[in-house]
Amino acid sequence: MAKNYAALANDVISALGGKENIVAVTHCMTRLRFTLKDESKANIENVKNIAGVVGCVNKGGQFQIVIGTQVADVYNELIQIAHIQTDGEEKKEKKNLISALFDTMASIVMPMIGPLAGAGMIKAILSILVQFSLIDNTTQTYQIFYMVADCVFYYMPFFLAFSAGKKFKCNPYLSLIFAAMLVHPTYLGLKTAGDPVTLLGLPVTLATYTSSVVPIILIVYFQSIVEKWVTKWTPKAIKTFFVPMIVILVTVPVGFIVLGPLGAIFGNYLASFFTFLDTQVGWLVPMLVGGLCPLLVMTGMHYALGSAQSIQRATVGYATILAPGMVCSNMAQSAATFGVALKTKDKELKSLASTVGVTALCGVTEPAFYGALLSRPKALIGTAIGAVSAGLVAGLFGLRTFVQGGCPGYLTLLFFVDQNGGLHYVWIAILVAAIATIV
Repeated sequence: MAKNYAALANDVISALGGKENIVAVTHCMTRLRFTLKDESKANIENVKNIAGVVGCVNKGGQFQIVIGTQVADVYNELIQIAHIQTDGEEKKEKKNLISALFDTMASIVMPMIGPLAGAGMIKAILSILVQFSLIDNTTQTYQIFYMVADCVFYYMPFFLAFSAGKKFKCNPYLSLIFAAMLVHPTYLGLKTAGDPVTLLGLPVTLATYTSSVVPIILIVYFQSIVEKWVTKWTPKAIKTFFVPMIVILVTVPVGFIVLGPLGAIFGNYLASFFTFLDTQVGWLVPMLVGGLCPLLVMTGMHYALGSAQSIQRATVGYATILAPGMVCSNMAQSAATFGVALKTKDKELKSLASTVGVTALCGVTEPAFYGALLSRPKALIGTAIGAVSAGLVAGLFGLRTFVQGGCPGYLTLLFFVDQNGGLHYVWIAILVAAIATIV
């Protein structure tokens, strides 16, 4: 794959008939999308023969060039070289609110797919080594490597804050402040203490923001609105300190009181709802959790369900609220990711999907979801159908787990061994994993 993005951009411009023939350009996850003045001047065969171009297609009034996951780098070089206006075309791309939201999420998360995939593979390797007794998870070597691999997941708000700051065209370094406030030791200490906390006299919901996705994106989006407004009305002489100061003073209360807790508040109600369902119609819970699991993880709501499950395990000795549905979702996501790897012609995406599919098999699904599934509606729908189908079987057979911790996957099947060493629930787990994969 070409590494000289400027040369690749120049070759593309030349093959399309020169920069004067380009009206506008935008990009999605893997493609450059051009609006041309005269499509007859574009030579498709020349485009396909350019080193670094995976494919080319002309449809829907757009001349689309498949580049791969480094498309943003080529796009940035291209608009600098050709001085192309993109605003009008970007508006055309936003067909509806749902697609716009998914496109925004995907573009924010995409830059961190590499670290997610690499860290996920390390977690998977550690799990395999532990399962085959090649390393003990109590050793310092294991703990240090696991700690490093977990950093990208635990401190995900930092990565997302910087990426969202660039996406929303605000100061990304200022965005990092709002990520830091969500996981600062002082805040974590307040949460651990459990005492009521107020800010400006208003109650603060003490939610868990480590590994969360949506709260920090909402906060940075709000930051971008405040920052642009304050910058517009602030005299140049004091902008350096005044704009960040006002943005912090306004964003922190809104973030802590409103935007951050939204997912947590809803998650608490959701946990109560699932607990009620588990006692009344237990077969339904794995279906709902399986189908909604990616959304629960994105918003951080799975922490509320995890807390409810911990209480359930402590009370009755086993858990059914979260883990059975999650194993269905994880295996469905893994299968869908391998499906993307099989069908795509993008060599880089094929390699990425194959790698993160392995991590999903081990229960680490964030790389697979954000890297291969989030921007592909058909793959997401297939994932949900597979997870719901397997969840129904898990519910009907009363699947339950007996061990705390870990991400449900093929390497954590021992979590389903009952207190007496019985394998009844292990076989059920294997069955539902197979159903999720096949469907």
